[in-house]
Amino acid sequence: MGTEGRLVERPRPRDVVRRAVALKFSRDRLDIKGVSVQPHMTKDVQHVRLEATLGDVARLLADHTISCAVVMDGDRPVGVLSERDVVRMCAADPTGWSSRPVREMVARALVVVEPQTSVDDAIAECRRHGIRRLPVVSDTGALRGIVTQTDLLRAADARLREYARDLERIVGERTAQLQDSERRRNDLVDLTVHDIKNWVHTASSALEVLELEPDSVQAMIPIIRHSTRSITTLVTTLLDVNRLEGGWMPLRLNDVPWSAICAPLIEDASAMAHAKDLKIVASGEMRVIVRCDQQLVERVLLNLLDNAVSAAPRATTIDLYTEVGADGRLVARVGNRGPVIPPALLPNIFKKHEQGADQVRGWGLGLTFCRLAVEHHGGAIRAMSPYVDGEGAAFEFTLPREPVARHPATPLGRPTLPPSTVAALAPAS
Repeated sequence: MGTEGRLVERPRPRDVVRRAVALKFSRDRLDIKGVSVQPHMTKDVQHVRLEATLGDVARLLADHTISCAVVMDGDRPVGVLSERDVVRMCAADPTGWSSRPVREMVARALVVVEPQTSVDDAIAECRRHGIRRLPVVSDTGALRGIVTQTDLLRAADARLREYARDLERIVGERTAQLQDSERRRNDLVDLTVHDIKNWVHTASSALEVLELEPDSVQAMIPIIRHSTRSITTLVTTLLDVNRLEGGWMPLRLNDVPWSAICAPLIEDASAMAHAKDLKIVASGEMRVIVRCDQQLVERVLLNLLDNAVSAAPRATTIDLYTEVGADGRLVARVGNRGPVIPPALLPNIFKKHEQGADQVRGWGLGLTFCRLAVEHHGGAIRAMSPYVDGEGAAFEFTLPREPVARHPATPLGRPTLPPSTVAALAPAS
């Protein structure tokens, strides 16, 4: 079929279809239980009395050019006779068939349905009893119409065609999303390789200077250390993102003073801030006790502080504000007076494959790590821009009073790298 041909040509079709079906077509939506037989039945039903003969039935079918008639006992339907029944009796008794009483032809119990019966259930009744026609009766047993197997299948086909159109649309949308995600992933890889090459080149240049000028060791060591540390940090972040996505990073929870987390990080960030004449101001409830994985939360806060310092204009202020909500949830916010983040980028700024865009490159893969680490605690993180006076940006995250580890999955429901591969690629500590 054309639709199948198109699906085969699209990338990873089984994953696309499985995902679309899982999201949009649960069992209750795939069947036709929501469609009743009432709009598909024939209301103007020809009938004969139980006392009639088979000849009467044949004349009725011929006069009205119909394929069946309902047999009535008073106001109650008791059987259905079709052209096939008439032909069968004519072949069995060529001379006396027309005088045979209808009563002899309706010995078995009649199978009926009500107007609200679903098309799905009506089809099942036809299959169960090996019949092709179902009288439709009210709750009092009065005849309301008749529905044939052809009517039912036509109704089912219309609904399935509707589902097929919806499924094709969803598959198209999902395919476009996958293609866009693949493009962004490639951008991320290109930028990561570019950054690593730059740091390797910087370290190599410093080593070449050392070979030519051994006395410059004190000047070159910080450059080499910064380059190697940057590479290690990037690789570690990439691996930790995969660990968090796959649920392979357990939380090591401890009760930690918030000030014990913030103070050394502010001191570290202040070294870079000093070069730009920036001031880091901590305010709010700094003496609160936080139950968290201290190493993960420190890396989250350090990422946000580093990004804030990098984006801030000279001689401005970096804010680190902390408060505790009524439910005991910690709320921490890091803000600067730098460029405003475009509104279109805010919803996607924490996504792993969004970092390839030029507009968000400066924020780096670290924001993806921040989101995963915070969500791993059961918290949430968001970006706000502008921050104050129509400028700047702030990143705010929350940590619950009692963290519960979450193991978010990748878009296709499975980890991106197996644990053995992640362990093999991890840099030596």
